[in-house]
Amino acid sequence: MNRYATTSRILSVLFIIIMAAGFSTAWAAESDTGYTEEDCIQCHRMGSDESDLHMSVDDFKASVHNGEATCQDCHTGVVDDSHQTTKGSGAVDCSGCHDQENNHGLKAQAGDRPQCYSCHTKHHILAASDPASSVNPKQIPDTCGKCHAAESGKDESYFSWFPGFQIASHPKADFADAYDKDNCMGCHQGAAAHGETEPVNDDTCYKCHSPKMDGAMWGTMHPGATKQSKKSVFAVGVVYQIFIGIALIMVVGMFFRKRS
Repeated sequence: MNRYATTSRILSVLFIIIMAAGFSTAWAAESDTGYTEEDCIQCHRMGSDESDLHMSVDDFKASVHNGEATCQDCHTGVVDDSHQTTKGSGAVDCSGCHDQENNHGLKAQAGDRPQCYSCHTKHHILAASDPASSVNPKQIPDTCGKCHAAESGKDESYFSWFPGFQIASHPKADFADAYDKDNCMGCHQGAAAHGETEPVNDDTCYKCHSPKMDGAMWGTMHPGATKQSKKSVFAVGVVYQIFIGIALIMVVGMFFRKRS
């Protein structure tokens, strides 16, 4: 009995040690990760006085990330209170889960390039098939227009009508295709944003209008023409306007000549 009691005591002590070690490990892990999602929301919800950075909880709950990712799954640099004073600790690297590359603005400086959230938003990320999504075809003109006002026809500068005129002159040969000046992705497809080679829709603009062929003779879609930016396009546009003006004068002259 004594031997049995001794063995039982030893096993009990070992059990207590193992449980204590487990609780210590769990506590350490929790302290390393820092916060629960409720903690994050408490500080960063709209109207909170605990942080200057706010998010809409309702928008996040409606997003595709709700239930699929926690705050710290994306904001991996937020591990403890030091994130409050460490610049860039809340930065998000979407490539941790998404394979698509950010191919947008490659010619710009790294700090000036558009980020994923520039198009997809930060927390209200919806499926592209959702009409309310920032990357839904119906929303694309507004999304692209935030940075590309002139190219989206939202800028009233000189020759802002010219790209729309060129696009409206389609189709040139195949009347089975419909072209829309508000359909940015019809021409740019996925290459501009993610470097994808496969078309993202059935539009075939890109087959004729490649960035490599961009120029006055090939039909520049977004001239943004000024004497300083694109002299050749500006010159061609002036010639077009003179030609159209002469044609209108001739039509009006012929009309009054017939009347007389």
